[in-house]
Amino acid sequence: MKANIALYKDFQETLQEFEMPYQLWIEIVEEDASLDAIYLHTSNPNENNFPFKIDNVNRNCTIPTYLNGVINLNEFNVGQYKSESSTIYLIQKKLLEKREESI
Repeated sequence: MKANIALYKDFQETLQEFEMPYQLWIEIVEEDASLDAIYLHTSNPNENNFPFKIDNVNRNCTIPTYLNGVINLNEFNVGQYKSESSTIYLIQKKLLEKREESI
């Protein structure tokens, strides 16, 4: 998880020069760490789905113990949603860059 946070911060720094609006977030899949990912989303000529929104995100969720001490809650927002078979945590910086959109 610490590597995901470090990579997220590297992406965010690199994207400061990016000229298009974008969304950047981390997803942690509680049941399968191999599905954890960092997502970068921009507008797409094939579909009008920017900004991307996920329905039913609980933004007041209880953070799992394995994220305590790893996620700085003064720096990051954490939300939770459920898919058909998984519980997924969304992590995104609280202070977004000038062209960055909230998820």
